[in-house]
Amino acid sequence: MSIEYTGINKETAVGEMKNFLDSCPDETVFKMVINSKRGYLRIKIKNPGKSRIKKLLGKLRRKKSNP
Repeated sequence: MSIEYTGINKETAVGEMKNFLDSCPDETVFKMVINSKRGYLRIKIKNPGKSRIKKLLGKLRRKKSNP
């Protein structure tokens, strides 16, 4: 999901960032890119849960193959 805000003041930007961060669980891992030359801030949620799911599926496969 992407929301674009143009022509906003600092208080609005701070409020929206705070709302975004408050909506994420505490253990969430982020990737943040700040490019001061081009004037943008990009924050993405990293998904470390994918590797946990793969590990779980691997364990289930091993249990099924060993009767």
